[in-house]
Amino acid sequence: MKALIASLAFLLSASLAGAATLHIRPLAERPRPRVLQAGNGFSVDLPIVGRVRGASTTYFTALDVTNNTAASTDVAFTWIPADGSAARSGLLTTLNGFDNLHLDDFLGALAANGFIAQPDNVFGTLLLTFTNPSFHLGTEATAVARIYSFVSGTSGPTFGLAYRAPALQTAGAHSLSSIVRGGGGLVANLGVENVGIDDAGNAVAAPVTVRLTFFDPASGAQSGEAMELTLAPGQVRQLNDVTKSNRIVFVDEIAGSAQIRGYVVMKDAATSDSSLVFMQESPTPVF
Repeated sequence: MKALIASLAFLLSASLAGAATLHIRPLAERPRPRVLQAGNGFSVDLPIVGRVRGASTTYFTALDVTNNTAASTDVAFTWIPADGSAARSGLLTTLNGFDNLHLDDFLGALAANGFIAQPDNVFGTLLLTFTNPSFHLGTEATAVARIYSFVSGTSGPTFGLAYRAPALQTAGAHSLSSIVRGGGGLVANLGVENVGIDDAGNAVAAPVTVRLTFFDPASGAQSGEAMELTLAPGQVRQLNDVTKSNRIVFVDEIAGSAQIRGYVVMKDAATSDSSLVFMQESPTPVF
């Protein structure tokens, strides 16, 4: 198993002949987010991209970036660490028509190309921009992340959860809600992200502050005190083991103008099997 894990950082190119290869290089300036239907390409957002040591194993992030059209496109990236340190931006690859780039370990790829000092215990968000100016629907290209780890023995990678990156859009969410199930053998982790653009799709440099309020679905009463988080543009904050019982959570933006997104990961404490759901937009703020 150690040999398998050690080799992940070197698996940086596509495994299929003829597929796109990794060509990370710096850009003169950080790419700006692009929204659907505005032309000049579009961006997709991945809120969980990292390589983190858990209690008994290391969790890696695999990445698939796919061009669903016959036209080629460059793919620019911005990775923003959750700890608030400097973002890393560059050109990831060029996708030809009906092309795919697969990376077994995205953070390993950044480290191998000198974008980060070391890939362990780092976590953040990833913005990918498909720069072909004719791409405007959000279906021309896709990105899928898979978070996975290894078990003992020679079974290979397992314990994976995968999600497709949502495209950036105008008129996004400023209030969110979701069910959060914890306790009884489940561990609930909750993440909130400052998307970094306003409702017109313009980049916003100012942070946002959000308030998290939990309610007991059995009684309808608020559970505990509300908590507040302040997030820089593109930053995600994840709260681990956020509740020991079932709760409905509302996340409301109380300062700032950027869009927000959120997710809930529910993990089986015994097997580490996990499921991820994106939080839905709440019709009205709680406060």
